[in-house]
Amino acid sequence: MYVCVCNGVTDRDIQRAVDEGCDSLDALAARTGCGSTCGCCREYAEEAILQAKSMSLGLPIAA
Repeated sequence: MYVCVCNGVTDRDIQRAVDEGCDSLDALAARTGCGSTCGCCREYAEEAILQAKSMSLGLPIAA
């Protein structure tokens, strides 16, 4: 699913970035551009980062 339409960043891109060491929205924006154009996706991108971190650690995702 696309998280950032402006920069074409998907939830899989975010998962990959987290797996490779991105741990904040600023780091994600620097790596992918997510959240750096119009900013509409920033809130969801932060949530996606938390979910990606949980998946990387094998933790259940809280709703």
